[in-house]
Amino acid sequence: MSKAVVYTGAEPTEDEHGNWLGEWQDDEEVTDVAVADGVTEIKEQAFFTCKGLTNLTFLKGSAITTIGVMAFAGSGIITLLGMEDVAEMCNGAFFRCEDLHSIEGLGCEEMGDACFAYCTLLKSMKGWPASMTVIPAGCFCECTGMATVDCDLSRVTSIGVDAFRGCTSLLPPSLSARGADPAAVLAYLKRKSKDERMALRYAIYASVLVARKQEGRRVAERRRASALASAMALLPKEMAREILEFAHGVVAQI
Repeated sequence: MSKAVVYTGAEPTEDEHGNWLGEWQDDEEVTDVAVADGVTEIKEQAFFTCKGLTNLTFLKGSAITTIGVMAFAGSGIITLLGMEDVAEMCNGAFFRCEDLHSIEGLGCEEMGDACFAYCTLLKSMKGWPASMTVIPAGCFCECTGMATVDCDLSRVTSIGVDAFRGCTSLLPPSLSARGADPAAVLAYLKRKSKDERMALRYAIYASVLVARKQEGRRVAERRRASALASAMALLPKEMAREILEFAHGVVAQI
């Protein structure tokens, strides 16, 4: 069953149990949305767990410039399009949108933490906003399906804690712009601080395990450091040397 609604920008309300509820929170029948005149912000939890809401095309051409905290968390969003005029996304805006598989054309200038965390079907991030120089903490945490992040690393000055934690399909060179030289990407990352590099430790670990699996070898159930060493041994020596050099001070903690 589908339902068309008009979003008025109402503040969250408190129920009898003291819980805060967004304007259309938990309404799984909402499929189509129109934005009332003069509304510039999608408020906190406005469409939280609205499983029937699968696209945000209603944002295109609207006056919406801000997506509030957990505004679409747990919703049925499949693709993010038409968000070029949205300047700010707050913490967890699309947290655990488990059907989300593609993002394109963001015009964001500010982004909170964990905006896309636990979006397990998300395979790539295309068109990272030119004005965004920081990948926020937990931004893509546990996005297990993510294989590429297409952004120009020359603009990125900081990678937040756990930004890519649990991204087991992500390879370090895929963090570059499409077609970039992997060696150049590693060289860039080597110039970053230890804390910034720490955010990519799981991606490094995943890359060598993938190489091991491609060799038809079963991944042994043992301590991560030991599994990492075994996987590294199967990589071409030059590649292994570069990854170890990049991960210096990080590998021992994987």
